[in-house]
Amino acid sequence: MEASIIIPVNFLKKQTMHASQLAELGSWIALHAGNFIYGENHQPSLAATNYWTASKVRLQRWVAALKMFEQDFANCDPGHDPWPAFEIVVQEILLSELLTRVWSATVITHDWYHQQDEMHGVAHSVHVAHIEAKNRAIRILLHARPQNEAVFDRLNRLRRRVERWTDMFLGQLPNGEKASVFGFDRSRVLDFNREQDDALESEIVMRQRVIAASFSVDVVRDQTPYAANPDLNRELAAGILDFFTADRFDSNSMPKSTRMIWMEKAQIDTQLLLDELVDFENEAEQPRFSLK
Repeated sequence: MEASIIIPVNFLKKQTMHASQLAELGSWIALHAGNFIYGENHQPSLAATNYWTASKVRLQRWVAALKMFEQDFANCDPGHDPWPAFEIVVQEILLSELLTRVWSATVITHDWYHQQDEMHGVAHSVHVAHIEAKNRAIRILLHARPQNEAVFDRLNRLRRRVERWTDMFLGQLPNGEKASVFGFDRSRVLDFNREQDDALESEIVMRQRVIAASFSVDVVRDQTPYAANPDLNRELAAGILDFFTADRFDSNSMPKSTRMIWMEKAQIDTQLLLDELVDFENEAEQPRFSLK
């Protein structure tokens, strides 16, 4: 199922990356999750390492920054305003959570489909750590709210929008039950997922194009022009895209539709069955000798 969204490989041409671009990458993955889930079952270990390393280092930076902001807000200095920097960090945590949850749901579904456990540990670790960082940021924001109501309102609106969009995109994944575990509102994810079951292929494609276009406009609303960790955001995105091997894209470097992946898989499975049948028939035709 393809939506009119630019392939995120183009993002990597830039040396830095804003959190909003990570959110767009998350939306792209959600709309093309079938390409990854139904593709090859073995995943590159280096890609997993790169994703985990970039996520871990970024988390360490978040924790250090949040600790500093706690001290700043507790000891108000009239000559120091921590709010601009604080807003940049919290905005990055909130926006990139969409990618963390969607990617975690995607790899968990992939492992479930292939009956393996290659990525569960990494996905779970990054997901939990991101939630812990977000909860700490929210606690600081709530405590410091009286000092700057405007920033609080902006970040709170962003949080609500990201939560709704995250559930929307999780609902586009093939397995609603698996995806809903990573949602903010599990019933909302399942509702979005059931809408796909009741729709025709053409309707799903059109709906996803509308979703992608709407999200691209909404994700940049009220955002600061700066990124807290632009280098690590890029490394993290590169680590994820390394999982999408060449067989997941067509000759124009665009993602294959989920239906195409299924057709290719069915053809491969059929060929394997035919090969097994031929081998069986050949064995049956072989002369059998017995010693009396």
